[in-house]
Amino acid sequence: MKKVTILGLYNTMATTIFGPMDILNQAGRLWNSVSKSPQTPFFDVTIASADGQPIRSVNNILIQPHCSIEQIHQTDLIIIASATYIEKILERNPELVSWIRHQYDQGAHVASICTGVFLLAETGLLDGKSATLHWGFTEMFRKRYPQVKLRQDQMYIDHGRLYCSAGVSAGMDLSLYLVEKFCGRQAAIDSAKTMVLDMGREMQTPYECFFAPKDHGDSIIVKAQEWIEQHQSETIDYEWLAQKFRMSRRSLERRFKQAVGVTPLGYLQKLRVEYAKHLLEEGTQTFNEITYQVGYEDISFFRKVFVRLTGLRPKEYQQRFKGYYSKPILQ
Repeated sequence: MKKVTILGLYNTMATTIFGPMDILNQAGRLWNSVSKSPQTPFFDVTIASADGQPIRSVNNILIQPHCSIEQIHQTDLIIIASATYIEKILERNPELVSWIRHQYDQGAHVASICTGVFLLAETGLLDGKSATLHWGFTEMFRKRYPQVKLRQDQMYIDHGRLYCSAGVSAGMDLSLYLVEKFCGRQAAIDSAKTMVLDMGREMQTPYECFFAPKDHGDSIIVKAQEWIEQHQSETIDYEWLAQKFRMSRRSLERRFKQAVGVTPLGYLQKLRVEYAKHLLEEGTQTFNEITYQVGYEDISFFRKVFVRLTGLRPKEYQQRFKGYYSKPILQ
């Protein structure tokens, strides 16, 4: 039986503690109970906090851990719950970093869920490696850990003994993956069926939303962003746009990408795709109609742009996110 330690931290999302705990604890138990066969639990799960004191979750609920990290002498797997307030966490419990490193050096696997990757990155174990986390925290992570290669499109990543996952529900995906890795494919399938969970989600791209960053400090680029936003359904002449802000097109593209992360053209595409997603969610127009409305004439081209930025074909996106109000209610 594998020993698992779930590390709860200040202001963590409770689901990132209890979700993995339930999935791992039920592996070999719930399916066996339902199928009337002997229970064969695969994991022994312990919740730990830095000092053994209750963990205050983001919803202001206190979670009572089983023990402190000092009482964990050996563990096969550490799962780091979400850790958004990394500076406060490190200020309160700087020993967490060395404890994780020590356990890893002793042979433990280490996984992070959502913003728990901040604490994992603090150990230096991810330097030169790729990582993922919730799409809403990517810029914060990229600035703090430039030595880590961010793969924000991924639902979870496996580096052999290091793992990280995207947002809260991605912790469920990672937990099922860990069941499969440690216990085999059939055990994971059994767990997914009894916990009523999907398997095989690999990308978080469909869930991402584009929020245009404007706190980068370049006031000229902010004005350029606002102009593009106001004219996003029109044909834009980037040479003219550069002249409008008294610079060359090359300078505009360089400064724009440095400030925003994409070129003006990439920015326009993201704005148009975001608008198209909203229209698809409403479900009142065809993709052909939406294509013209957002500013494209070539439907095939825009479809390719949409798939590249969302990971889904327009129809797939609409089926996944179209409002529940449009679905028939069975009596």
